Amino acid sequence: MSRKLFTKSELKNYDGEDGKPIYVAVGSKVYDLSDSRLWAGGRHMGTHSAGAELSGSIENAPHGAEVLSRFPLVGELASEEPAPETLAQRIADLYPHSIIIHFPIAFSTTVSLFSILYLLTGEASFELASYYVLALGLLASPFCGLSGVFSWRMKYRAVRNDAFSRKIWLTVALMGVTTVCFVWRFLDPTVLVGETSMSYVYLVMQIGLALIAALLGHTGGKIVFSK
Repeated sequence: MSRKLFTKSELKNYDGEDGKPIYVAVGSKVYDLSDSRLWAGGRHMGTHSAGAELSGSIENAPHGAEVLSRFPLVGELASEEPAPETLAQRIADLYPHSIIIHFPIAFSTTVSLFSILYLLTGEASFELASYYVLALGLLASPFCGLSGVFSWRMKYRAVRNDAFSRKIWLTVALMGVTTVCFVWRFLDPTVLVGETSMSYVYLVMQIGLALIAALLGHTGGKIVFSK
């Protein structure tokens, strides 16, 4: 018995919404995932949608296409002439956010380290290093945020779920706290001198940057490596 041949436009009708079957294509094969609890409602982990060709998503997933062998093979995807790749798609394929994100995370986690070293040793160069690293983090944050929005729209079709919402708010928090710390240090270069109560408030805010950066990294990992 020959299997049904699906075009991409036909496949979109099997998106799992309103009780429809849940079909996805990987390569040239179309699978019925209607019985998978991980695809309830036609969505997988709040990121991937049914009724689509997901070969690219499988390549970036922590599992391979072999997991689909558990489900019925219902047809094949008709080959179509690929549309010319746009400049935006080419840039997205370079994963710019994955490259840029490491810079503000590194800066945010080392700012407080230099400040603590200054308080322990009294060496002024440590405090100055903390200020310069803070400035670099402030400069890098907008590029990181813009590249994140770009990748979110290009690679995840601007899907809104808990993980993406959390990452957006954490990014806003990181940029906000970084800005406050930088402006404070710019207006008061002696904020850490003398170990006053304000010095420790300033230091706690810097430590907060490291915690926010860690949460951002954790959330990003859940988005990329979630099963």
